[in-house]
Order: sequence, then structure tokens, then C-alpha cells
Amino acid sequence: MKLLRWLTLCFLSLTLTLWLGSCSTPPAIQAVTLNLAVSGMVRTAVEEISRLYQQEHPNIWLNPIFAGTGLIRAAVEQGEPFDGVVLSEISSVDALQAQGLILSESRRELVTTDIVVIAAADSAVQLTDVHELASDRLKTVAIGNKDLTIGKYTYPILSRLGILQAVESKAVWAKVDVREVLRTVEQGEAEVGITFLPEAKASAKVKVLATVSPDLYEPIRSGSAVVKTSPHPQEMQAYLDFLSSDRAMAVFQKFGLRPLRS
Repeated sequence: MKLLRWLTLCFLSLTLTLWLGSCSTPPAIQAVTLNLAVSGMVRTAVEEISRLYQQEHPNIWLNPIFAGTGLIRAAVEQGEPFDGVVLSEISSVDALQAQGLILSESRRELVTTDIVVIAAADSAVQLTDVHELASDRLKTVAIGNKDLTIGKYTYPILSRLGILQAVESKAVWAKVDVREVLRTVEQGEAEVGITFLPEAKASAKVKVLATVSPDLYEPIRSGSAVVKTSPHPQEMQAYLDFLSSDRAMAVFQKFGLRPLRS
């Protein structure tokens, strides 16, 4: 009889324990921080897209670092702890893949855009043709140096127009990131600047004076990939896949970026 009572008590105790366990709060989903290196050309769009993504994935914390493509590539090559990259030059994605530094199956082509000449929103400067950048009436032109992606496009454009020397003689140089061109024009340190269309759309303080003919430069192709050493490759891939979604592309297009289909 004592044994029966003991077994009954054990059974009731076990039942109560299981019931209490089923009523307890489930364990919290582990938060994950993703370090994402992003080229300046897509900066403003990626900032907005990241906010959308985090609203739907509260356990994911996106930590975007914005810099020139060359600096990002060098940082990845030196082993900086990035989980993913979004680069404005597909050639840099190719270079990282050739070195085995990204997951080749993760890479995607993303967006393209235009190159434009900008001026301050309240500027009286007028420009009917890009050739006019060489005009004596313009004293300062903001351009990226050859280490920046925008500079790699600007130099061939000016060379093909035959105005490289004239523009270089009055250049205000951007050396670290394409955003320097925008800030230089916003702050009145240069009358005009040559930059990517998304930069112009990111600021109400500037306006587009002219769009450079795409015949003057190679097509712009941006791309993304997961860095091979990422401790969170699945989470990083999920975010990079989201960049190609219709919702993300709507944001890209708002800032003058058009989808590439790979």
C-alpha cells in the first residue's frame, strides 16, 4: 500500500512538473549581429532596406560599415571580421572570389545606375552638356580619385570627352568615399561634382544638372556575397537574398538604382 501511494505521488509530481514546463516562457531566440561592408553607391538605399529587414527579423542586428569599394576589398583581404559585402564593382567581387575569400555560391549581381553632374540646389550654375565642365566659368569640380569606384568611371569619361586636363586643374578631390563628392558640393567647396545618381537622390541640398551618356563608360554592376569566414553564413545569405526581393528593389529604384538580373 505504501508503495502504491509512493508511485501515485511520483506520478502526480511528474505530471505537475511537465504541466508547469509546458506553461513556461519559451527560450528567447538568439540575437545575431551581422557585420556588412557596403560601398557608398548603395549606401542610402541599404540603410532603408536594412531597417525594413530588421522590423521583420528582430533577432537580426545589421551593422553596416560604409566605405569605398577598394577599402572594403583590402579589409576583407586582411581578414577583417565581415559577414558579407555589397560592392559597387563586380570586378572586386570577382577578385575576392578568386582568392577564396567569399562563398562563391552566395554571390549575386544587384543593381546598376547612372552617373550625373550635380550642383547645390540653390546654385545658379547651368549645364547643357558635360563638355561644359571644362569651361572657364566653372572654377571647381568635385571628382573622385582613381582609388574610388566613381573615380574609375570619371577618368575615362573625361578622357573620352577630351577634357581631363582641364577638369583636373580645378578638381576638388574625394579620396575615401563617394559621399565626399556630395558633401563637397553641399558645403559649397565645389560648384559642381561628378557622382552616382543615388548620391544626388540622397540629398535635398543638391540637384542634377546633367546625366552622363552611358556610351562614355562601362556598365555599372554592383554585387554582393557572403564572406567565407562569417560565423553566420545562413543569416547573412538570408539578408543578401532579401536585397533581390521586390520590396528591396522598390527601395533601390527610389534612389535611382535599377535591378540587374543574374
